[in-house]
Amino acid sequence: MKILLFVTLAIAVCFSAYAATESRTGVWTADLVDDKIQMTLFRADRNNMMGFDEPLSAYSGLTKADLLSTAANVQFELRRPAGVIAFEGRVANGTGAGHYRFTPNDAFIREMDGLGYRGFKDDMLLVFAAHDFSPQTLRELRAMGYQPTQHEVEEITIFRVTPEFIREMARAGYASLSLREAVNFRVGRVDAAYISELRSLGYSDLSAHELADMAILGVRPKFIKELRALGYDKLTRKQLVDMKIFGVTPDYIRKLAEKGYANVPADKLIKLRTMGADKILFK
Repeated sequence: MKILLFVTLAIAVCFSAYAATESRTGVWTADLVDDKIQMTLFRADRNNMMGFDEPLSAYSGLTKADLLSTAANVQFELRRPAGVIAFEGRVANGTGAGHYRFTPNDAFIREMDGLGYRGFKDDMLLVFAAHDFSPQTLRELRAMGYQPTQHEVEEITIFRVTPEFIREMARAGYASLSLREAVNFRVGRVDAAYISELRSLGYSDLSAHELADMAILGVRPKFIKELRALGYDKLTRKQLVDMKIFGVTPDYIRKLAEKGYANVPADKLIKLRTMGADKILFK
């Protein structure tokens, strides 16, 4: 409660002091989770915010001792190819708040211009900095056969689609992903471990679209295993997706069993949900 009050007051003070400043300034809040900083940046007009996670080691001038202290004034920086984000504020008990100022790197802007990408507003330059985007990423992607549009450059930055991620997916059996497919994989938190677990559960030969669809909708290996423990061990990909969409969860199935409706086929479970007939059963 004290921490929440501290952050709330700090944000209020920062906004009152910086509400009329230019677009390169704003307010930050941060939480220390393990050795990572969960950072949120708010524009001075409060209509724009962005969150990202970075290791504490990425910040210069900020220590774990500062963050875990009962109260400390801090000044620290996040230096990136796209520019420098300078932070000032106060931290206590693993959380903090204050204001920031972003200074774009002119060399980055010139380099992007030389690669054919220009006209980025300060908001997007700040995104490039927060997500550690470098023109070298574009060179590597082009060497791999990609020709990202300006919109795709912005998307792959936000979702951190890197050449290494694309190579990881190729090693996992998904070579030649389009940038859109790679972005969807990132949105769904698809990684090599997720692909391997699905295959071990019998879901192999999935297309990139099918795999991303399952992941984005929340079909995780744990969900599949819980359903199997209830006797649903031969579900198709579509059935799993539909069960997630319509809220046919293991808890839902157990509640039906308690009402005397055990071993209901998956398709009928989905129909019960879509037709709302289960509301009568649970009265």
